[in-house]
Amino acid sequence: MELDKKLAQSIVDKMMDQLPFNVNMMNEHGYIIASGDATRIDSLHVGALDAIKQRKTLTMADSHGENGQPGVNMPVFFGKSIIGVIGITGDPEVVLPFAALLRTATELLIAQNHANQVEKENENHLNRFLYQWAQVTDDIAQHTDLILDAKELKIDITKERLAIAISAPQKSIIPIEIDDYLITMSADKHIILTTHRSTIDRCLKLCKRKHWRIGIGRQTNRVGLSINEALKTLEISDLFKEKNYLYFDQIEFIYALLQNKLPVDNLVHRLETTNKTAMGKELINTLLEFIENNQNINNTADMLHIHRNTLNYRLNKLKDELGLDPRKLIDLFQLYVGYLYFSQKEART
Repeated sequence: MELDKKLAQSIVDKMMDQLPFNVNMMNEHGYIIASGDATRIDSLHVGALDAIKQRKTLTMADSHGENGQPGVNMPVFFGKSIIGVIGITGDPEVVLPFAALLRTATELLIAQNHANQVEKENENHLNRFLYQWAQVTDDIAQHTDLILDAKELKIDITKERLAIAISAPQKSIIPIEIDDYLITMSADKHIILTTHRSTIDRCLKLCKRKHWRIGIGRQTNRVGLSINEALKTLEISDLFKEKNYLYFDQIEFIYALLQNKLPVDNLVHRLETTNKTAMGKELINTLLEFIENNQNINNTADMLHIHRNTLNYRLNKLKDELGLDPRKLIDLFQLYVGYLYFSQKEART
């Protein structure tokens, strides 16, 4: 390990806040890389060279000009290796009592910095792996490099998992198990890969309490497929604000309809025109409620809190506006598909 100059200067600055003496930090070759006296940086320190050679703390009674002033020089260890020397300028008898404390503090700071770097590297390694894993939509056995990477990270990627997609603010705390994996897809889209029913239940309860949107894919070892399903569930549930779609199984048919590019462009255009007025929005909402209540006049009127005559008026108005009769099953199916395409288009603009 090599001493970083910025870290060395940071340590020196911290030490000098506590000590009334100049502090220098030398690298493993004896050159000053950090100091309270900027003019001494990059100069060779002869006392540091002796401390490195003898692997112990040495006092220095005489001045060697820019190559060393009276004081104490202490090797700094990382493990069993000397990675540098820290020196205190001053009367050796006065500064010597600070030697052990100063070296201990320095080595602790360096060890902590190294631990933080290792932790950051491990975190980056895991995140890179997770994003690659999230792309897998075919046989996992074909991804040899990914399997080797997973083995190094102690992750069993042959195990079947399901994806949970949650739409929540970026810094939200989402509870997961120790062997679950969290992937942040965007500022407000988060994916959890899990094998645990307990994780699903916690996420469902949390999202209900926080009013967050949630979508759950199917369990498979091709996690990219489950992630896509979870995101599609989230996307389609957004088209039906009042509908409690949670699982891909619930929206698979709707997804298939949207994927097939059915010829409903004219109907979508008419829905867009209708949606531009408050009355039009009311008519579209009436259509949705009529569909949800299986064309039952009484139930639909009750849900909308209107008289059945008012409902019939709106259904007739829908027929006039859109050219299709909601009371006829085939027409109603076309209206339903048209609404799906219209809603999807609105969500993307």
